[in-house]
Amino acid sequence: MQWAARTTNVKLPSENQSTFETTDSEKKVLTLLLSIGFVTLLFATFFDKNVTSAVMDQNSIFGNIFQNYADQGAGIVLFTAFEIIAWTIWRRVQGNILKYVMTGGALIFAFNQMLAILQDMLSYTYSMLNNLSKGIPMGVANNTSAVANYPEPLRWSAAIILTILLSFVFFNWLKDKNNAAISYLLNAALIGIAVVFIAQTTIGDMKALWGRFRPYEMTTISGNTMSEFTPWYHLNGVNGHNSFPSGHTMSGWLFLYLTFFVPRGNISLQKKMTIFGIAMGILTGLSRVQIGAHWLSDVTVSSMLVGLIIFMASRLLTAHFVETRSSLN
Repeated sequence: MQWAARTTNVKLPSENQSTFETTDSEKKVLTLLLSIGFVTLLFATFFDKNVTSAVMDQNSIFGNIFQNYADQGAGIVLFTAFEIIAWTIWRRVQGNILKYVMTGGALIFAFNQMLAILQDMLSYTYSMLNNLSKGIPMGVANNTSAVANYPEPLRWSAAIILTILLSFVFFNWLKDKNNAAISYLLNAALIGIAVVFIAQTTIGDMKALWGRFRPYEMTTISGNTMSEFTPWYHLNGVNGHNSFPSGHTMSGWLFLYLTFFVPRGNISLQKKMTIFGIAMGILTGLSRVQIGAHWLSDVTVSSMLVGLIIFMASRLLTAHFVETRSSLN
């Protein structure tokens, strides 16, 4: 009886906490985007070749800008995550040696992401300039041939300078935040790393398995320029071709995850970052079709997959894309 009396007032965690629920606005936007995705995929099933023939332009400024500089969503999410982890360690770990080693290790991971971001940007830029110097379309074969064609000292010096400057920014941004805010950001960082890994692995494995020729690769086939075309649902197996699904589109949509690094009380900035993320995903996908790097179905499937991965991750994080006053309360 004494034990029963002592436990009468004990409540389970579920009784103390409100249930996290998807907001009506999130349901509407998710339904709208998925509906557009399914309709677009159905259209692309029959008209992939027609769309490419109508819009493909490897001299497109729009296509080249997004090819060169919109492929950084994954790297930016990872850089942000490792910076948050580094300065959380700095605040919470006791013991000077351990603190310095762990913080330094996390910053090295952040620096490595900056190197990767700059490698992509510089290689595509130098490849574009090299194409222009040869009098060929500036977007030709950038997807596969843009490798180490830039001065390595330029990349390393830029990475060192940018990492130092941004580390200073992150340190100052995090130093005055309370423990609850830091714990939330740490969770967002860890889940963000998982999101990038899952997205890259999923898209990468599908690329290899499908073995689909890119639109611009069709121009290298003598005779019938579409002789190597296969519909999106046809698996060719591992053959060195990797058009389906689109990797750039994946990275474009990963900009959407950045909204979860915005403080939960800053609703205005959350709205702006959500709009920015959706816009980057859509525009990157459209640019890939115009430059002839992907078919419409490639970018549509990538958009739907990565969008769903980010949405499911937000449920795990228990954070809305845009918080409401009631959800904050």
